[in-house]
Formats: sequence, C-alpha cells, structure tokens
Amino acid sequence: MIRRWYIGLSSGSSLLGVDAALVRAEGLGTDVTLHFERFHHYPYSPEMRDLLIRVTASPTPEMRSLATLHRILGETYAVAARQLLEQSRRPVQDIMAIGCPGQSLWHDPEGRYPSTFNLGMMGVLAERTGLTTLSDFSSRDLALGGQGVPITALVDALLFHHPHEHRVSLHLGSVATAVSLPAHLGQNCRNVIAFQAAPCTMLLDGLMRLLTKGRETFDAGGKHAVQGRCLEPLLERWLRHPFFQRRPPKCVPRSEFGLDFLNGAVEQAQQLQGNLHDVLCTMTHFVAEAIVHSLQNDLPAMPTRFLLSGGGVRNGFLWHLLEQKLHPLSLEKTDAHGVPTEACQAVASAGLAALAMDGVPINLPSVTGATGARLLGQFTPGSSSNWARCLAWMARQTAPMQSAAA
Repeated sequence: MIRRWYIGLSSGSSLLGVDAALVRAEGLGTDVTLHFERFHHYPYSPEMRDLLIRVTASPTPEMRSLATLHRILGETYAVAARQLLEQSRRPVQDIMAIGCPGQSLWHDPEGRYPSTFNLGMMGVLAERTGLTTLSDFSSRDLALGGQGVPITALVDALLFHHPHEHRVSLHLGSVATAVSLPAHLGQNCRNVIAFQAAPCTMLLDGLMRLLTKGRETFDAGGKHAVQGRCLEPLLERWLRHPFFQRRPPKCVPRSEFGLDFLNGAVEQAQQLQGNLHDVLCTMTHFVAEAIVHSLQNDLPAMPTRFLLSGGGVRNGFLWHLLEQKLHPLSLEKTDAHGVPTEACQAVASAGLAALAMDGVPINLPSVTGATGARLLGQFTPGSSSNWARCLAWMARQTAPMQSAAA
C-alpha cells in the first residue's frame, strides 16, 4: 500500500483564521483512501481580520490593501502549515504537497466572462514550507462552461460514501453546499449530485457584524436569534428570490446577498418594528428554510442521513430548525465519520491535491455543468528536492496511460 501525506489549508467566510489538516493518502486515483490525521487552527490577528472584512465587503477594494492582504495571507497559510507539522511531529520530507484554494474574493459563473478570484500568494507558501502547492482548482472548470463549484464533490464521495446507504454531505459554510452520495455512485461518480443550496453563514455572520458594529463576528450558538421572533413578511419576501427557482447546476450569487441585502434586511425589519434579535431570528429561519427548500426540490430522493460540517454547525438554533424541517431524517456531524466538522474544508483541499497529483480529473461535469472533466490546479513548485519528488510521482502515474495510448 503506497502511503503519502498531504496538507490541506482552508480559510472560510468566518474570517477567523486558517484551518490546516494533515491527511494520509493510501491507494491510487479514485481508489485512494483519505485518512484524517491532524487538525490545526491558526487565528487571524484583529488587524488581519479587519483588513479582510474591509476588502471582502467592498466590490472595489483599495489596491494597496488588496495586494497587502494577498501577501499576508500567503505568509499566514505558511505559518498554519508549519505549526500543523510541528504538532503532528511529521517530518516535512514525508509531505508530498499542499492543497490551498486561497481566500475566495469573487466568483461569478454567470457573467459574460465567467470569472473567479482568490487571494493568497502561493509563491510565499511554497517558499516558506518548501512544499509544492496546488491552488486555483475552479478556474478551468469555469473555462469549460461549468459553475466552478462545488469542486470538492469527488472528495466528499471518497470520504463519506457508503455502499449500502444514501447520504448527503451538507456543508454549512458561507453558503450551504449539498453533495448527494447514493449507495451506487455509478461509473466516474455520474450519480453524484451536488449544488450550492443557499447562502448561509455569509448572511448570519455578516448581519451580526453589521448590527454590533463589528464587536461580535458571529451569533455564537444562535443565542441572539433564538431570543427574537420570525418576521413572516420578510421571510416570504426573501424566499421569493429568483435563485431559489433555479435547478442545478447552480451557484449562489454572493453579490446579491452581500452588504446591500443585509442593510435592506435591517431597514425592512425596522419598518415592522423588529429589533436585533428579530432580524437575526428571521434571517436564521430564512437560511434554514432556503436550504430545505433546495434539498426537497433539487435532490432526486431524500437520503437516509445528512452529514453536517462547517461553521454553521456551531449555531444550535440553525441546527434545531434544520432538524425540525428535515424530521424524521437523521442529522449527524461528520465527526462521527472520521472528519471533524471544522476540518472538512481543509481535508477536502488536501484531497484535491492528492487527486491532482495522481492525474485524476477532479471536476464532475454532472455536478458543475462543465463540458468535460479535466485535471485541475495550478502548481507552484516547492524546494528542488520536493518538486523532483512530485514530478517523479506524477510521471509514474501517467506512464501506463501513455503506453496504452501508444
């Protein structure tokens, strides 16, 4: 059994810090088995978080701030990776590569020129760690006419598929992403269905920052929302958004649920004599209702169980609403299936790197809508010895296909 190790890095919409995961890969290609070994969270400094909020909240950030953030994120990713290695006591020579999509700043698959833009200077990450870094997994899928998301559906299948049970992986991140994993995946995972179901923590966290003027970055446990009342007229208005009439493949239009949407929500709540608790309560109901609406309309069949991950899992009120609306179906955290909820995105990044290094096309056209499956990822070489090792590994994986073609 061939073993190698990968590091996955992720920085999500919570803007709290960088998540790092150490993953052991055994086997090759789509027969690879991914084993979670270690997780580490490296928090942002208050200054870093403020800069991130300024840049990501504005559609036209000041260029100096953007360039500075691009560099500092690269340095921050490197610190997280090095600290993960120190804690795991795994020598850097054991690590094949790093998978790091970066911090998403813009993603629009529907415009005249579909585009995506992530922050994080990967040259800095490769230089500081000496490890080859794979990034930018979505842009080629966009070039093929795909949505560019969810690009990790194949990794979800490797991690959570069960041959005797239909499961849905539901990631409650900035947006809620659903990956349907039927017992029979089909050739090339053609039976996998995945889509972005609804905006999620981008609304709840953004509203919390707005209402508290930045003093609180998220509604811990849903403690504020649970004290309010649901303003039904607002809930019904928001659920009429055109996005919820679309069928997969689909991607949440983040710009339509940004700061303007949140400011409008506060004004609309005030017109109904709603307070802070009421608008948060209504927004949490909206997130839960939108997710369930999308699941019921876009899944071919409801699963036996849902496996939940992401920052939204920490919101007890949101969990309770989902549980109510999906009853009697089972909701479980991914912790019970080998991957901590907070580590899922970092583990997925490592999985993307492992598949790319094995020469496996990562995107599933049935999921993203792309015209074909392709090798994805931009390579930034690490040290000379690490890069040579990566090249030798990739050459061995593609040699049989070249011989067959000849």
